[in-house]
Amino acid sequence: MLYLHHWSEPQGNITAGAFTADSVGNIYVQGHEDEMLVQEFLHNVTVPTDPQSGQPAGQRAHKPFIFTVALNKAVPLMYNALASGEMLPTTELHWWRTSVEGKQEHYFTTRLTDSTIVDMKLHMPHCQDPAKREFTQLLEVSLAYRKIEWEHVKSGTSGADDWRAPLEA
Repeated sequence: MLYLHHWSEPQGNITAGAFTADSVGNIYVQGHEDEMLVQEFLHNVTVPTDPQSGQPAGQRAHKPFIFTVALNKAVPLMYNALASGEMLPTTELHWWRTSVEGKQEHYFTTRLTDSTIVDMKLHMPHCQDPAKREFTQLLEVSLAYRKIEWEHVKSGTSGADDWRAPLEA
């Protein structure tokens, strides 16, 4: 499972109360009230390479950080942030899994610094298609960012990339 937090300058904690019964109905999970449950996630980092040699041929490129959530109380605030170009100083994703003891544990964190919402797509699968009747309204959000950090909390490893700090060879 993957849960996301957004903080912004003027709006504060955008995800406060986003995963409560009032916000998402019967899918809420106690202990995650101020987060959004991420339904789908996509992130791509690439380095251009020379097709002949296979060697790097340019600067790394971070594509938009894309996640999908069900409609919740944070959605209007995210639309506000998109419309105003508001910077989100911190966005955190907490990755959860089942531990060897059979309990949920937070094992991985992805942190974005100085992100902006660059695209939002709201869609609903065809509600009369029997194969899709269990689906709900979904919002796909794309973020651009200045810095990204990855941390494997359980193993103690981490990595980061900051556009303001060039990588040294």
